[in-house]
Amino acid sequence: MNGEKTETAEQQPVKKKKGKKEKVRKSVGREILEWVLTIVVALAAALVIRSVVFEMVRVDGESMLDTLNDGEIMFVSKYDYSGIWCNLPWQSDNAAQKAARISYGTPARLDVVICRYPARGAVDFVKRVAGLPGDTVELRDGFLYVNGEQVKEESEIEGITDAYRSGYSASSFGPYYVPKKGDSLVITDNNLDFQMNGEDWERKMTPVIAKDADGKTLKIYDRKVNDSSRGGKREATETIVAYDGKEWDFSAWLAECPDLIGKEFTVDEDYYFVMGDHRNNSNDSRAVGAIERTMIIGHVRRVLYPFSSWRGVE
Repeated sequence: MNGEKTETAEQQPVKKKKGKKEKVRKSVGREILEWVLTIVVALAAALVIRSVVFEMVRVDGESMLDTLNDGEIMFVSKYDYSGIWCNLPWQSDNAAQKAARISYGTPARLDVVICRYPARGAVDFVKRVAGLPGDTVELRDGFLYVNGEQVKEESEIEGITDAYRSGYSASSFGPYYVPKKGDSLVITDNNLDFQMNGEDWERKMTPVIAKDADGKTLKIYDRKVNDSSRGGKREATETIVAYDGKEWDFSAWLAECPDLIGKEFTVDEDYYFVMGDHRNNSNDSRAVGAIERTMIIGHVRRVLYPFSSWRGVE
């Protein structure tokens, strides 16, 4: 009709009804793999955050009274300055101590930091930065002097009280020069006396790392040993000299006397002098020496717990 073409019912296209898509069932193996990958990614993210963003650390001991109390939990930032220690939780302390590490940022004087000590592996300590690389540090009657001038900003730190400025080894120390990268180091005799930048220098347990003109590395450090003179039951320390891959303890050094005396070395690392606010009850750089820059691993910012003690840390 009217020239129009009509379609019969048989000729009209049949529209299929949309049904639910059939759910593809995963195999047990695939589900396990997905769970494993999820856990691995979560762990990797947690490790990255802990290494470069922040970490929660618990105070253990009284060396930072009254600034920090035993048992408090601190927020430690890693994003302003840090030392990324590429060690794993299951490594031994010795392996952790030798792990590769990267540092960035610059700690300031009087910052409260989380740090590590030589030969103590992955043990963390909370201390305050007292001396920067190149400083001369001294305690007079318990008060801090740097380069001959009293650090008056200390008076604004409520945690360092007069009661903590006196006592055994707390009222006086130094003067002590804190090494910096580029300093000149010379061993002056076979008793391991030193000059730093042409002046007599006491190492005071600082683990020095330096290089000669040929790029060969000199390391001088102390390690714990059993004192056989007391039946091997008491720990003592011995000085180790290592040069170009060869090691001598102090007795061997005296006997062999390698050709290092009078040779000039260049310090290869910046060092920092750290102390606890409770100065008559703190194991710090007065006992273990200045520490390498890479051993400072975080900046204490706040106390988070207990909640009643929530506060900033200065």
